[in-house]
Amino acid sequence: MKIKIDVSELMQGMFVCELDRPWTETPFLLQGVLLENAEDISQFKNICEYVYIDAEKSHESIYPHLRSLSRKDIDKSKIFTSSSTTNESEQADLESNNFQKDLKVARKVHTRTRTYIDQALEDVRLGQAINTDAAKELVTEVANSITHSSHAMLWLTNMKSRDEYTSIHCMNVCILAVSFGRSLGMQKAELEILGLGGLLHDLGKMRVPLEILNKPDKLTFEEFEIMKTHPMEGYNMLKEQSDLPQDVLDIVKHHHERRNGKGYPSQLSGDDINKMTRIVAIVDVYDAITSDRCYHDGMSPYEALKNMYEWAKKDFGKEMVEQFIKCLGIYPIGCVVELNLGHVGIVVSASDKTKLRPIVMLVLNSKQERFPVPKLINLAHPKWRSGAKKLEVKRILSNNEYMFDVKDIIANESFTY
Repeated sequence: MKIKIDVSELMQGMFVCELDRPWTETPFLLQGVLLENAEDISQFKNICEYVYIDAEKSHESIYPHLRSLSRKDIDKSKIFTSSSTTNESEQADLESNNFQKDLKVARKVHTRTRTYIDQALEDVRLGQAINTDAAKELVTEVANSITHSSHAMLWLTNMKSRDEYTSIHCMNVCILAVSFGRSLGMQKAELEILGLGGLLHDLGKMRVPLEILNKPDKLTFEEFEIMKTHPMEGYNMLKEQSDLPQDVLDIVKHHHERRNGKGYPSQLSGDDINKMTRIVAIVDVYDAITSDRCYHDGMSPYEALKNMYEWAKKDFGKEMVEQFIKCLGIYPIGCVVELNLGHVGIVVSASDKTKLRPIVMLVLNSKQERFPVPKLINLAHPKWRSGAKKLEVKRILSNNEYMFDVKDIIANESFTY
């Protein structure tokens, strides 16, 4: 239940779920904020005239105050009527079932794309031309799959391997770029350009000596200068294949450019970096810093987004990064969360209407014991929203707070409801 209130009525314990303006026009990183102190309240008072409070997500101690504001009986056990509960139950079950179906289709596209990029990287390594027609066909399949259901493809981007970084990274950048472009309202032709640029963006790395590409320590200045040649190497190689659109070539050449002019190879700055290239640059960094590499362990999705928000102004532009955060959601797919009763699981997906209550694949029970088979639950289902069984996300865990391999769980198709 949402209650519209003037910001003068804000108090600790309220959960702000909606504003009188877009979240992207505010300094808040995520959509949905629990007011925990006077500073939180002050921020909203300085920005908004009124906000909407989610009664269910707010602390129980302020129910009497919310009741007086709304003039309605906010009894948590009666928030849903029987008819609305039935509809929401059906919708939640449908979302869970659809994910299972969409995942089967997405895995097939994912496998074909992985086979292609492995072959393309090998062709470049051997000095042979790559099959760009096959790349276009696969990217069309990826775009179609994401347009139908972006969650299933984004789920698969978490199947990362330290030893197979380049090929998996190319595939993930393709998927993330198309998903981001779709959230921005881009049309099919633009999505396919983004996907093709993302899939091929790092081909030039196959021209970098392996001892530099796979070096476990920090690169020397001379080694980094060699590494920095890979965008131009990829561009020159693909330019000879004149059937590729110029926007795809631009992505390959300039995906390491930065808004402050300190990128490479051309030191472009500001709006000289086109929108397509900036999209791929953002998702390239996101996938890189959330991946285990030969020289570092990856961050959690949530930690990565927080860091990228801090880097936004100088690297990518604040507005674009905020739009990317909105695309991935409050609980990014693949992040590990702890629920209020102690369960631990991986976020699978969430509909636009229930971003605060995602579908979660439970891995550990409330006693921190491993489920024999991961259990898929939709927190938006009414049965998890109230009473003794109520479940909700308590917090996002960092990578060092759990002892299971997310990649292995995602790779395994076995789960139950």
